[in-house]
Amino acid sequence: MIERGIVECLGCGEGKPLSEYSILNASGAPRPYCKPCNAERVRLGNYKVTREFVDLLMEFQQGRCAVCGSAHVGGRAMDIDHNHSCCPGPGSCGDCVRGLVCNNCNLHGLAWYEALPPELRTFELLNNYLTDPPAMRLRAEPVSPGQ
Repeated sequence: MIERGIVECLGCGEGKPLSEYSILNASGAPRPYCKPCNAERVRLGNYKVTREFVDLLMEFQQGRCAVCGSAHVGGRAMDIDHNHSCCPGPGSCGDCVRGLVCNNCNLHGLAWYEALPPELRTFELLNNYLTDPPAMRLRAEPVSPGQ
């Protein structure tokens, strides 16, 4: 709904100016989601996970990067890491999501490490993450009734 140049986002429910929305098509109509909400929808869709799963995983990881343990303090969202041997490319099937990691660990740690030949992968911290990622542990936790 557009009222006086303000559009209510279907994602966050906030009324924002038209400049906060991408244009949907040649008609000039705004997308139903503001730019940040739309970006989050695309990100979650690429990894085939829900906002609820990402929130549970962030809570399971105690708000920290699954590799280096740095605290997430808002701003940029943690990167969603997945097993590229399952799903090559930027997205995933959802089942191979391993954890939430900071951008530094994702781009400079994991990408570099996984490109090494197996005999050179001797860093215990990364090996532990790769063999027992938090998302796998979270999925294995029993769900109690009412949850």
